[in-house]
Amino acid sequence: MARPSEQSRVMAAMPAAVAGGVAGLAFAGALGMAAVALFGLAPMQAALPWFGGAGFDVADFAVDPLRAALLAPLLLAAAATITAAGRPKPGLYALIVASVLAVLALGPYGSALGAVFWGGIALLLALWGRQGGAFALAAVPSVLVTVALDAPALDPVFALAGGAALLGGGLWAARANTLAGLARATALGFAGLALLSLGLGAAPAAVAAMIANALIAPVLGIAAATLTEATGTSALDWLGGIARGMPRFALLMGGGLAFAAMLPPGPGFVAFSAAWRAAIGAGAWTAIVVLALWFALMGFAVLRAFAAIALGRPRSLRAAAAEDAARPVLVALAALLLGGAIFALADPARLGLGLAMAALALGARWFLLRAGPVDVPAYDDGFARSPAWLPFGDPTTQITATGFAGALRLPPRAQPAWRWACRAGRWLAVPFRP
Repeated sequence: MARPSEQSRVMAAMPAAVAGGVAGLAFAGALGMAAVALFGLAPMQAALPWFGGAGFDVADFAVDPLRAALLAPLLLAAAATITAAGRPKPGLYALIVASVLAVLALGPYGSALGAVFWGGIALLLALWGRQGGAFALAAVPSVLVTVALDAPALDPVFALAGGAALLGGGLWAARANTLAGLARATALGFAGLALLSLGLGAAPAAVAAMIANALIAPVLGIAAATLTEATGTSALDWLGGIARGMPRFALLMGGGLAFAAMLPPGPGFVAFSAAWRAAIGAGAWTAIVVLALWFALMGFAVLRAFAAIALGRPRSLRAAAAEDAARPVLVALAALLLGGAIFALADPARLGLGLAMAALALGARWFLLRAGPVDVPAYDDGFARSPAWLPFGDPTTQITATGFAGALRLPPRAQPAWRWACRAGRWLAVPFRP
């Protein structure tokens, strides 16, 4: 019989072992769904006994290339979230199962499971914490678009809702003061991109938007949770210098932000270009303007976030002393970024663009190594050189980086409308909150 100390060690190791097994199953499922979507296998259906009511006797589920394309990145996001969490709570497992069933359900049960899924979010928020929030950023939009795919008669409504979500997500991202807020705004924007694509009659573009969202938004969610654990906050004006203390994490986070900015040849650029072509083909100039505004707002938000978090001056002792993220977190982020790169470079044309950009990056690195450091006079905004004993330079300029990480400023007349939209968005955006 095992001693109490041995029993406690075994019980402590069980959650980690279960998490590793579930993460492995999710990763294997992602590979299988990717194969189904890539090779276009014949649809497979299954019927499960139901408890009756409303004239239905069975619940039908199907695996086809379309649903497989939605499930592959979703399962990869699940594996990454579990890996980064280490020992996730049971609520995350329940969320993953509910998401998979909602995507696979057919007909009216797709809408029913989607409704149950959305209602269950409010009940599982206490169990998710920061662990499941990153996965929710991928799961909620995917389920929403899956339900919308079965309702083509509502295309005009989807176009209107998608345009509103794009503008709202872009403004939210440009005005977000935390990386967690930027992650939620990114998920909302890609959900709007998918709905707008459905409104334009471009279902492949909507699927591409959901694939991109499932590979981008969890990266930002995991990064926000990691920064909160390492520094106590994910606020842009209290961070800074992460690239120096957490170089590998900063590199991977920068890759996720580059994908969110829809830089080519990333997955965000693939989804955006598909929706852009659909809007031009349909002659929908309003949609074209909305897409252009969203692209510009996301570029501003991402540049501001990366500059403040990774390149700015540390604003707290914990930010200055933060060490690089643990290996499971780095593996989770790298897996999502690798999945995004594979999706983006599947097209030979984009593969050539990616190779050209890699060659330029290598050339710039070689030039910088040959040139060596450049002696440039420091710019202290008119202040004298700070004493050597000050840890963060001269603190008389400002305590936080609010001036350098300032959000997008709206005209005074737009402030009341923005406050009203924020109050309404607190209820609509509950599913996107990690």
